[in-house]
Amino acid sequence: MRSAIVFIICLVACAGDDEETSTADAATGTGGQTSCPMPPAIDVSGDPVPGSTLLLAVAAGDGNVAWTVSTGELSAPTGSAVEWTLPAGAAVHVAEPAQVTALVTRAGCSDIPLAADVLIDWPPALRTLVIANPNVPGSADVAAHYAAFRNIPDDHLCEVAAVDATVLPGTDYEAWLGEVTACITALGPHIHYLVPVYGVPYKVDGRIMDLAGTNIVTISLDALLVFGAESASFTATLFNPYYQVGNSMTGEYDPFVPFGQLRQNDGSDYFMVARIDGADADAAKALVDRTQTAEMLAGMLTGTVYVDGNRGVPHPTSDAFGSYESGEWNIIGVENAFTAHGAYDVVADYNSEEFGTAPAPLTCPDALYYAGWYSFGHYNDVFTWNPGAIGGHLDSCSACDIRGQQDWSAQALRRGITATFGAVNEPYVAGMPEYDQFFAYLLQGASFGEAAYESTRIGAWMMVWVGDPLYRPYPATR
Repeated sequence: MRSAIVFIICLVACAGDDEETSTADAATGTGGQTSCPMPPAIDVSGDPVPGSTLLLAVAAGDGNVAWTVSTGELSAPTGSAVEWTLPAGAAVHVAEPAQVTALVTRAGCSDIPLAADVLIDWPPALRTLVIANPNVPGSADVAAHYAAFRNIPDDHLCEVAAVDATVLPGTDYEAWLGEVTACITALGPHIHYLVPVYGVPYKVDGRIMDLAGTNIVTISLDALLVFGAESASFTATLFNPYYQVGNSMTGEYDPFVPFGQLRQNDGSDYFMVARIDGADADAAKALVDRTQTAEMLAGMLTGTVYVDGNRGVPHPTSDAFGSYESGEWNIIGVENAFTAHGAYDVVADYNSEEFGTAPAPLTCPDALYYAGWYSFGHYNDVFTWNPGAIGGHLDSCSACDIRGQQDWSAQALRRGITATFGAVNEPYVAGMPEYDQFFAYLLQGASFGEAAYESTRIGAWMMVWVGDPLYRPYPATR
């Protein structure tokens, strides 16, 4: 919880015996004038969370205090100390400013108005719902471990049973979604982040038509869950309304926008979904611990950026959406973004061979960020991951089995990466995130979850994001 941020405006005037005195004279009573000391600022005690009660106080001495507030209710209109109950329905999407005023009156003195501005908001912990599977041993333990790290209360833990820990049958999706939705409804519309943990299925079958429009395919459960209750009726992918437009060839991107602001602008009740997962429950808890270590270094992360293209130099001359050239430019753009940023060494290679295979570099020590492609269902074990490391490999099965021992994301998790992402089934190039845009938004202060969804065009499709959605490598700038 955080302390209230209070900005004070005080106007002071005192009068006695029909003539004004200086503040110093008034405070000391010199010159035979009535003593009119300036009261201190309004003291606001408590955390300004919607529905909470704050204590307002002014040390007015023998004076009287009359209160007004711009929203919510006061326990009494007058008194040196009163309680202010904030409206429970405030700040659904973004923080809301409120103001309290106090008018201090004393016999023989001019009235003294005081004001304090308070920002009403839900802390991230109270905007988060954690989802576990009671049928999988250790799933609830992972949820509790993550909740303890983020100070998420127990009533924000939602257990929804699924028989299989990997794939949810499409016929079961509506009932499963209904239980998740019930947990959200019980807490309120301010919930923004859904965090499934180890044991919760990350795929769903029998629901969504392939982009080619010929077959119903298995897709990412998390990508479908983004759309909340609406997703119960989905039969096809859709454009992600939170995608921010970017151009990899020119390095021009719409600016990062905080998720709550996007939600308010769109008028939707969609969610940001990323999971805490790994080979087993202990591995998932270790991912939480790595995130905690990384956050202690926020803004001071160290390491090297590794970029692995495969289409040679000179770079492609086109960037048509969904083409292999666009995939290459998404990777090239990562090099350009970090070179412009200037804080890290960047190692880029555009040979068809991947890191670990000559003539590409054979090792990748002190890796902080990675973007590259392409070998199907394979991980070259050449990376040493630094605290806070984030990386993703563009291939058609980079996250087909995030708890296994073959796919890129699964292997990176086993070897200590802090966050990763990939496709659970054939995504086509169009279905992957724009890697350069993702990392550019991280550098602008986006969280892992915000950067994920603002850089991915197609929704209800193949991407799974493994890592804490609240993990923010750099301080937010807005």
